[in-house]
Amino acid sequence: MALTEDETTLNIYLSDFGVSCQIGSGTAFKGILDATAENIASGIATSIEYLLTTRSSDVSSAPRGTTISVDSANYTVRENLPIDDGKFSTLLLSKV
Repeated sequence: MALTEDETTLNIYLSDFGVSCQIGSGTAFKGILDATAENIASGIATSIEYLLTTRSSDVSSAPRGTTISVDSANYTVRENLPIDDGKFSTLLLSKV
């Protein structure tokens, strides 16, 4: 049986694990925020990498420098990268 990828299937993933996001005063959407800590400088310091995974159609207007609210915290978009077939994107973020 073939898997049909439509609006409903794409939203199921985000509705279970996503938090509220918004670009400026635009429409709210769901995204999954990962905040991974990484050791840098041979373990002398720790850096947190903020990654937001969401539907590409929700962040198509989010180029580098855009301010985005994720779960009531503000971030700046560093990069907007499509994943695989482009239905989802990962935003690399910096916390404001």
